[in-house]
Amino acid sequence: MGGEGRPEKAAAYGARQAFVLIQPDAAVLAELAKLVDTGKLRPCVETVLPLAEARRALELSQRGHVRGKIVLKAG
Repeated sequence: MGGEGRPEKAAAYGARQAFVLIQPDAAVLAELAKLVDTGKLRPCVETVLPLAEARRALELSQRGHVRGKIVLKAG
């Protein structure tokens, strides 16, 4: 996981932050998807790239300046 949290910065925007670490599990992932779908959980996404640009996604990740997740879209 990269970097420390900044709860005071989140609070300044009327938000709170939390980090969640889980083992991949279908039931847990389904529950997280439901929370995202209902707007109760909002992931921070930096960029969405097609799967064909996986190399670029890796390069972006390795630079260490990404402020959200890099998503690869298949299909």
